[in-house]
Amino acid sequence: MFIRDDGGRYADLADLVEGILARCDDDAACIATALDSLDAEIRNEILSSDLLNAWQVFWYFFRVYPGDEAVEFLVFHPAGELVHGVPMGDVSVFVLTFLVIDGEPAIRIEDDLMEVARFHGSTAWTDTLNYIEKEG
Repeated sequence: MFIRDDGGRYADLADLVEGILARCDDDAACIATALDSLDAEIRNEILSSDLLNAWQVFWYFFRVYPGDEAVEFLVFHPAGELVHGVPMGDVSVFVLTFLVIDGEPAIRIEDDLMEVARFHGSTAWTDTLNYIEKEG
């Protein structure tokens, strides 16, 4: 058993998220709407915790479906891993990684050898698709 010295904050957040997930039946759009209604500080804590998965956070930021392969990768990673990056699979000749740094979403694009582009903010997914279309 893990003991947290956070005054019960994590337990409160866990209860809040459990209620959202029960109400939304894991529907990403419903979860995003519920998160929108929360105080920004609480919402940011939840988005960077392991209480959600990376797919739910991706949907929260971009409100688009990135394809079956990407969702499959994202579903199996907790949101807490996004600070380091979560793989989204291959698109064309590129490998995509979803990150959230200081509350800002980003998509990293790599080829076989190195990072070739990185897009930040609310347009990161659209910018990524445009880059792939142009460069891939």
